[in-house]
Amino acid sequence: MRPALFELHGFFVPSYGFFVALGYLAGTLWIYFHLDDIEGREGEFWALAYAIFFSAVLGGKAGYYLLEWKAFRADPWGMLADWRTGWVFWTGFAATMLSGWVFQQAYNRLRRPRRYLPVADLFAISLSLGHIFGRVGCFLEGCCHGRPTTMPWGVPLKSLSVREGLIGVPLHPTQLYEAFGEAAIFAFLAWRVLPGIRAKRYSYGTAFFGYIFLYSVLRFVVEFFRGDDRGAFFLPGLSPSQWFSVFGAALAAALLWRQGILERSPETRSLYL
Repeated sequence: MRPALFELHGFFVPSYGFFVALGYLAGTLWIYFHLDDIEGREGEFWALAYAIFFSAVLGGKAGYYLLEWKAFRADPWGMLADWRTGWVFWTGFAATMLSGWVFQQAYNRLRRPRRYLPVADLFAISLSLGHIFGRVGCFLEGCCHGRPTTMPWGVPLKSLSVREGLIGVPLHPTQLYEAFGEAAIFAFLAWRVLPGIRAKRYSYGTAFFGYIFLYSVLRFVVEFFRGDDRGAFFLPGLSPSQWFSVFGAALAAALLWRQGILERSPETRSLYL
């Protein structure tokens, strides 16, 4: 664990912030080098990238305030001022989907109307890449940690994010579990699914819905090993993130079933509306 990655002229660079920024950069560059898949323009790309970034930040924070509404009500200004920790992935992801859709609708009024799903495919794959770095940052910070374990890969943590009773106790490295899972999802989508979409074997949206389904399953399983505060539990044993995962997996599976994974009309498929 290394909360401060390095010192630069007396300023300590936090590991979490550094790796989150690195993940965003990696995902952004990955999309940039795949713009030809959606016949995208550079100006459009950067505008959408900024829209996605700010919506993810605001959506992730809003979800945290909702789940921790009692703490927020007790000290709203303190929580609003703390941007080091406290994010909810699912609400951030939902906000990016909404902002991407709004952006696409606005763009369609100015340019040739393009379908939403081809763009969403690329952003979903880039998200899986960026999330790898984000979870490594979580591991170095000590947040999003696991339950106590006797497994040989258990990691003792000393962090403000770890409650007193767990400091120094070997914990499941759930951050790395999720990072490895995201790496597998990225490899599958980028090197198996995306080439199939390009070749018109798979439908537009297969990577997007596939990411939601695969990440939902991954997150649902990893949550059982988490040992940090999981927010209010709606039913015994299931956290809010697990309920979001159940909903996400069911919705993605239904949409994949409805549209079909295999492209039904490859000869007439178009990127545009």
